[in-house]
Amino acid sequence: MQVRGSDFVMYHVSDLERSLKFYRDILGMTVEGQYGGDWVELTATPTTLALYRPEEGAPRVGGASIGLAVDDVASAVDELKEKDVEVVWGKSESPVCHFAIIRDPDGNNVVLHQRKDGTFG
Repeated sequence: MQVRGSDFVMYHVSDLERSLKFYRDILGMTVEGQYGGDWVELTATPTTLALYRPEEGAPRVGGASIGLAVDDVASAVDELKEKDVEVVWGKSESPVCHFAIIRDPDGNNVVLHQRKDGTFG
């Protein structure tokens, strides 16, 4: 077997509509498709973010995060604070990037990421 790439990153969510509003309306992501009442896919080029509401009693698995490329981490954090989004790790810098970590309505970490060389993906 050889992995060719990433098709999607999936988050388990407890309330699909609430999560959809967060990613679509607050973060401005585009819905690629909605399949039934338990699966939504959002554009996160070069991959897809899938939101999945498991059936009652199904095991929930945590630990995933997605890194979303933004043009300016500092202004993104300021904008999201105005929308009452929880910022877990504020505006930070590494040798190659600027980043911050926010939380979605289910407590999943979302990394806001800006490479210093301007690339993404």
